[in-house]
Amino acid sequence: MGTALNTGVTALLANQQRLDVIASNISNVNTTGYRGSRVLFKDLFSQTVQGGRAPVGNFGGTNPSQVGLGVRVGSIDVNHGQGSLLSTGIESDLAIQGSGFFVLNDGMVNRFTRDGSFRVNADGMFVDSGTGLFVQGFMADEDGNVEVTASPQNIEIPVGAQSIVRATSDVRLVGNLNSSADVGHQVTRNIEVFDSLGTSREVTLVFTKRQAVEHEGADRNAWDWEATFTNEEDPPVTTTVGAGTLLFDGNGDAIAEGTVNGAFQPREPGDPNISISGADLGDLDAFPEDPFEFFADFTRITELSSSSDVTVSRQDGFPRGTLENFTISRDGVINGEFSNGLTRVLGQVALASFANDGGLERFGDNLFRETPSSGLAQIGLPSTGGRGSVSGGVLEGSNVDLGTEFSNLIITQRSYQGNARSITTADNLLQETVNLIR
Repeated sequence: MGTALNTGVTALLANQQRLDVIASNISNVNTTGYRGSRVLFKDLFSQTVQGGRAPVGNFGGTNPSQVGLGVRVGSIDVNHGQGSLLSTGIESDLAIQGSGFFVLNDGMVNRFTRDGSFRVNADGMFVDSGTGLFVQGFMADEDGNVEVTASPQNIEIPVGAQSIVRATSDVRLVGNLNSSADVGHQVTRNIEVFDSLGTSREVTLVFTKRQAVEHEGADRNAWDWEATFTNEEDPPVTTTVGAGTLLFDGNGDAIAEGTVNGAFQPREPGDPNISISGADLGDLDAFPEDPFEFFADFTRITELSSSSDVTVSRQDGFPRGTLENFTISRDGVINGEFSNGLTRVLGQVALASFANDGGLERFGDNLFRETPSSGLAQIGLPSTGGRGSVSGGVLEGSNVDLGTEFSNLIITQRSYQGNARSITTADNLLQETVNLIR
């Protein structure tokens, strides 16, 4: 009976621990990224009353007789299954679809979490809103290329503090030059372009009708063009920064472009035909890259019998713009949106994977830390190496299922009650034994 008492006590202790785990699961049913736990029991050593005997001759043998000595908690495992995804509409909120953990750093060591409730702090750093730890990732260079071979670092998203410009490299002109115009007739258009500092520069294009030009055995209608730039000196100085000739076929389509009175060799995009130097501005230090060059595409200009209406349909330069917002794609790429309409990759969020997720140790604040059981963190890009994808504007909820937890709660309660009854019964029997002397 003493054994029964001790056995019942072990069951009460084990079920008490199971109840503690269930209570923790239920209390964290609304905790972002929480991972529920389960308790697994194992039996204790058994007392062997009689060992097993092998069959011998006419004796059939016997099985061992053992009395169990109770139960113990074998393990408390964390369930790393996917939680439900909840849309928040806040771009800095992130959730992982699949396996992996966000990587946070306190300046010394990394911590890992499924809670993606992040924000940008006053210094433009991407941090965890609950702990202030820095979110780790890979930053992009000035051209938007992410250096994935570098070590993960603190992600910086300097909203309102980072600027971007794009120098004009290609200008597309469309419209018509009047085929009925007399030789010497001019059409003037001003075009706005942007240099590498984002400064607006105005270039004047003058198209002048000229005598027909023989090209490939036929006379072609021709227009000379000249690009000029006027600086801001006193008095202003106007400089020719580009010139050429356009040829048109019998249908009025541009067929060739070349230098004035020179060979007609069609230009390709990227082969600049307008060049402005610092000397043209009156300031040799005006451009970081001297000269400032771009390609003017005239191939979409026609020569038909109607009024001249040449305009610029597109130019790829932009003035200075400030980072206003950002979005995060499914592969964790952070795209910055600037006030001038440009977008550029700022960086990419890193994820960590482990050989054994169950070996991670809870650290509080929705954080885990690696242990010898989990293995070292394998940090890389989302959607690579078995790591899941990342969604912006979404948070992952707890993976605790209330129905399952309530069922486990009832089972644990009944188990506790049953073992309490076994202790009461053993106590009553001991009491009867004591009463034998009366």
